[in-house]
Amino acid sequence: MITKTKGILRHTANGLQVRLIQLLPRRVPIALKLALVMTLLLVLGMASLGLFISDNQNRLIRTQLHDFGNTMALQLAKLASEPILSENNLNLRMLTTNLGQDEKILGAGIYALDGELLSATGIQPDLTEPTVESAGVISRPWFRHTADGSPERLVSFIAPATYQSVQVGSVVVTLSASQMDQAATRARDAIIYATLAMTVLASLLAYWLSRRLSLPIHHLMEATRAIDRGDLATRIDQQRNDELGYLFEGFNNMAAGLLRKSQVEQVFSRYVSKNVADKVLANLDEVRLVDRPIEATVLFADITGFTAMSEKLQPSQVSELLNEYFSYISRACSLYGGVVDKFIGDCAMLVFGVLEDDTDHAFNAISCAVLIQQLAARLNRQRCADGRPEIHFRIGINSGAMLAGNLGSDERMEYTVVGDAVNLASRLCSEAQPDQIIIRKQLFTMLEPRIIAQAERTLPIRGKSVPVGIYSVQNIHHNDQRRLQANLQKILNTQTRQQIRQAVDHA
Repeated sequence: MITKTKGILRHTANGLQVRLIQLLPRRVPIALKLALVMTLLLVLGMASLGLFISDNQNRLIRTQLHDFGNTMALQLAKLASEPILSENNLNLRMLTTNLGQDEKILGAGIYALDGELLSATGIQPDLTEPTVESAGVISRPWFRHTADGSPERLVSFIAPATYQSVQVGSVVVTLSASQMDQAATRARDAIIYATLAMTVLASLLAYWLSRRLSLPIHHLMEATRAIDRGDLATRIDQQRNDELGYLFEGFNNMAAGLLRKSQVEQVFSRYVSKNVADKVLANLDEVRLVDRPIEATVLFADITGFTAMSEKLQPSQVSELLNEYFSYISRACSLYGGVVDKFIGDCAMLVFGVLEDDTDHAFNAISCAVLIQQLAARLNRQRCADGRPEIHFRIGINSGAMLAGNLGSDERMEYTVVGDAVNLASRLCSEAQPDQIIIRKQLFTMLEPRIIAQAERTLPIRGKSVPVGIYSVQNIHHNDQRRLQANLQKILNTQTRQQIRQAVDHA
C-alpha cells in the first residue's frame, strides 16, 4: 500500500513538473533579461543604501537622545549640589519645575545622599538606590504602561551631585525612548517608501533602456528569419559606429553572398540537369563526378522538318519555339525520374536511371516518350486553331550498358553518357517517322506486358553483323494510363497558369 501511494505521489509530481515546464516560455526575450538584471542590481543597490541610511539614522537618534539626557542630568546635578547641601527646598523645586517644562523631559528628580527624594516633577523611575558612586552618568531603561495600556519605553539618566568633589546627592532625568523609536520608525518608513518608488522608476527605466539596447538585436533576428524564409534580398539599413554596426555590415555582406550563390545555383541548374547540379553543389571540394559503367536508358526526341520551318521564322521566333517545347520535354522527363542530358539543336537527349537508382528506367523512358507525343498532339490542335505550323517529334529509345561520367577538359566539362547503346538510340531516332516512337526488339520483349507496340522492320547497323529489329510504340497499357494522364494534365495546367501570368504582366 505504501509503495503504491509513493508511486502515485511520484507520478503526480512528475505531471506537475511537466506542466510547469510547458507553462514556461521557450525563449525569454533579451530585453526582459536585461531589464531583470538591471532591476535586480538597482534594487540591491537601493536596498543596501536604504539599510545603511536607516541604520545611521537610528544610531544618530540614539546618540542624540543619550547626549541630551547626559547633558540635562549633569546640568541639573551641577545646579542642585549647593541647594542640596544648604537644604534650600524652594530652589530645588524651582530647578525640577523649570526642567519639567521641557516637553522632551518626562520627569526630573533630586535625591539626597541617603536616597530621600527632595524634589521631583513628572515621571519618576522605581529606583531603590538612585545614588551613584561614579562621577559619570548612568542610563537605566525601563517600561511603563500608558493610559491605553500600551507599553512605553523610557530611559532615566542618573548623575551624582557633588560639591567641591564631595557627593551630596544625585539627580534623575527621565526621557521617552518610545519617541526615539517612533522617529526611527518614521525615518525607516520614509526610506522604504523612497526605495520602493526609486525601484519602480528604476525598473521602468531599466526596461526602456534594455529595449533600446536590444532593438538592434531584434532587427538582426528579424532579418535572420527573413533569410531563413528565403528572402535573400533582406538588408539591415542602419548605420552605427559600434560593434553592432560591424555586425550589421557582416550580416549584409553575408546576405549578399548568399544571394549571389543562389543566383549562381539557379543559373547553373538551367545549364545542366538539376540532379547533376545538386550533386556538384553538394560536394564542391570534389567537382568531378566519378565515371562508372551503368545500365540505363537513353531517349532522343527530334523535331521533324525543323530546318525548313526555321527558314520561315525569325530567329527570335525560332528561339521562342525551341524554349517552349524544350520546357515541356524537361517537365515530362522530370515527372518520370529522368535527366535532361543536353539539347542538340532541335533534338533533346534524355537519360533514365543514371544519377538515381531506377530499376524501371526503361519503362519510364517509354512512358515519357508517350507523354511527349500526346502533349505535342494536344498543343498542335491549339496551334492549328491559331494558324501556326504544327510540331511533330520523332523519338528513338534504347537501353543497355553505357559509361556515365565527365567528358571534356578541366576548364570545360559536361556530365553525359556514352557507349554503343547511346549511339543506337540516336540511330533509332533518325529512322523514326513523325509522331513515331522507335525501340529495338529486345526492349519490346522485356516490356511487352506493359506497352503496346508493332513490329516495323529490321535495321542494318554499321559495324554489326546482325540487323536490329525495331518496333513502333503506340501507347502503354491501361494499368499505367492514370499516371500518364495525370502528368499530362499537370503540364497543361502549368502552361495555362503561365499564360495567364504573362497576360496579366502584359496588361
